[in-house]
Amino acid sequence: MLIGVVSSVQAQRTVDNKTTKTSAGHWVLAIETDNLLLIKRVTGPGDDQFLRKIMPTIGYFATGNLLLGLGIPVGLSPRNGTYYSSGTVGQAGVYSTYISPKQIGVAPFVQQFFGKGRVKSYVGASYRYTYQQLDFSIRELSVYLKQTGNESELSVFTGLTYLVTSKLGIDAKLRYGWQSGNHPYISFPNQLESGYSSTYSYVGQTASANVGLRLMFGK
Repeated sequence: MLIGVVSSVQAQRTVDNKTTKTSAGHWVLAIETDNLLLIKRVTGPGDDQFLRKIMPTIGYFATGNLLLGLGIPVGLSPRNGTYYSSGTVGQAGVYSTYISPKQIGVAPFVQQFFGKGRVKSYVGASYRYTYQQLDFSIRELSVYLKQTGNESELSVFTGLTYLVTSKLGIDAKLRYGWQSGNHPYISFPNQLESGYSSTYSYVGQTASANVGLRLMFGK
C-alpha cells in the first residue's frame, strides 16, 4: 500500500515537472496583442493611428530559461469618414472618405524566465523597427494620397506566463518603450480642394499591457 502511494506521488511529480519545465532547444511560437495603452507621452503632434495591434513571434530557448526571438509587429486599421467641402461650387458638398493606416516591422527580443512551477515570471528587452503607410482617398473627387513613414522603439518588459500544459502557455505582459520616428501625415484643406502628404518627426514614451498565447515544441 505504502509503495503504491509513493509510486503515485512520484508519478505525479514527473507529470508536473514535464508540464512546468522549459528546456534548452525548445522552440516557441506565440502571438500577442498590445492594444491596451496605459501611458503615452509624445513630443510632437501625436497620433494614435499606428498603435500596434498584434505581433506573432518565434523564439528559441538558448538555455533552460533564456529565450531569444523575433517578432513581426503588424497593424491595419481601415475606416471610413466624412469630408465637408466648402471649396469650388462644382465640388462643394459632403463626401465619403477612406483612410487606411498600416504597418509591418521586425522586433528582435531577449527574455529571461524565473521559477519552476506552472507560473513563471520573466523580464526582457526588445528593439522594434516598423514601416508605416497611410492611404487616403475621396473617390467622388478622384483624390488618392499615400505617405510612408517609420518608427524605432527600444523597450523593456516584465510579465507572467501560466503553463496550461507542457506545450501551451498564457501570457500577460507590461511593456515600457521609448520611440522616435516619422509618422505619415495627410492634410486636405477645405478651401483649396487639394491635398498634400508629408511626415512629422516625433519622440515619445508609451506603456502598454499585452496578452497572448505561446506554443512550445521541440526536444
